[in-house]
Amino acid sequence: MNREKELKAVEEIHQASLKILNELGIKFGLDEVNEIFKKNGFRQEDGRTFFTEEQVMHALDIATKEFTMYGRDEQYSINVNTTDVNYTPGYGSPMITNRDGSVRNATFDDFLTMANLFHMEKSYDINGGILVQPYDIEAEISIPAMVYATIKRSSKVLFGIQGDEKDQENIFKILEIAFGGKEKLKEKYRYIVLSTPTSPLKMDRNALYTLMKGCEYNQPIAVCSACMPGSTAPVTIAGAVAMCNAEMLAGIVLTQLINPGNPVMYLFASYGSNVQSGNASIGTPELIKAGRYGSLLAKKYGLACRSGGGLSDAKGVTAQAGIETAMCLMHSNFYKANIVMHSAGILDSFATMSYEKLMLDFEVIDRLANYMEDIEVSDKTLAIDTLKKVVETEGIFLNQKHTVKNCRKAYIPQVSLRTNLPEGMDPNEQLYDSMQARMDKQLAAYVKPKLDPEIEKQLDDFMLSIGMKQEDIDKI
Repeated sequence: MNREKELKAVEEIHQASLKILNELGIKFGLDEVNEIFKKNGFRQEDGRTFFTEEQVMHALDIATKEFTMYGRDEQYSINVNTTDVNYTPGYGSPMITNRDGSVRNATFDDFLTMANLFHMEKSYDINGGILVQPYDIEAEISIPAMVYATIKRSSKVLFGIQGDEKDQENIFKILEIAFGGKEKLKEKYRYIVLSTPTSPLKMDRNALYTLMKGCEYNQPIAVCSACMPGSTAPVTIAGAVAMCNAEMLAGIVLTQLINPGNPVMYLFASYGSNVQSGNASIGTPELIKAGRYGSLLAKKYGLACRSGGGLSDAKGVTAQAGIETAMCLMHSNFYKANIVMHSAGILDSFATMSYEKLMLDFEVIDRLANYMEDIEVSDKTLAIDTLKKVVETEGIFLNQKHTVKNCRKAYIPQVSLRTNLPEGMDPNEQLYDSMQARMDKQLAAYVKPKLDPEIEKQLDDFMLSIGMKQEDIDKI
């Protein structure tokens, strides 16, 4: 990897993005937004809005880039910057892959179980989003129901969900109830607002309603361009990254026109395409390579960036799943992705979540945290005296005081197998049992976080008022 060549490519992609914005522009699907651009002197032709370099760079200059987000329980907080790595749950899968490889529809019970597991996992200070898309909740209330359920099941920082105008009104009503009203909510950053452009070079009504509502409440806007090279973007990595970058820069400019200084995040995603089928492919080296340049562009702008997490095209918890997931999570740590989205449980190109893979991905994250830590170098850790004693006595290290004192500091896996198996025992079945044991342990230890009874009643009453069934409220 040639660092000088890498940085030169980043600058060339940046310039290409500015050219795209200036010559091709962005189509915004909401009259109210087009009027905002018109009032601020942006050139508009044939339903498209065009951007100058000065307009883009001014927005980047005034945006809040580094900040702290807080959970309902403020022991859970994240630093949003260009160096700290924070994990978010899997997102959007409508199906569950079972242990035996069969696939079924995800249910609301699955959503609640996932919320519990992510609440219990120590590597996560963020919970929520579409942990899975439950098929048994009415579509009209599904989005606010997931936000409501996460607030009741977890007290961590909340990850958001894009939706239509009604969805966003309901979400922010829920947040007002949970955090003491609109003005109180505006005082602290509590909810990551996810707004996704529609490639190529558009932002639809839902993305815009979501972004505008987030700005109204002064919550961080995560502009997330997610394209498929060869399908919704140029097939080459450079072309896809330049286009995605242009879309995100346009979204960031809009946030600053609506609410100058509004905090923003840069959530880059360029997935691979299976040109044989036209489907997304998320386990490819190309995805990781595109993410590398997305990360470098975000750092050029001083923005916290997103990277893909535990992504895989595998159909089950297989060696393929392990290879693809480990590569992607290693990239996220190496390039310091501040928001690692889809970080655990994902299989089959986003189509499914797996409880077993969730446990295995948690371990990959633990291993990477251990790997990324600097080692301590001191007289104690160099252990020259112990080495001298063993050499002089022709002894062994196993029975030395230094070994006894320090051996428990070594990494111990919670899922992976290291002990000998009885003869004839299937190692894969034993590994699955180990995954199940870790999950059972976490679920048994789960304690629902405290919520003021009056706030809980207001939340319940609001959900009843918008059509949620009492039996579903009683589950949470």
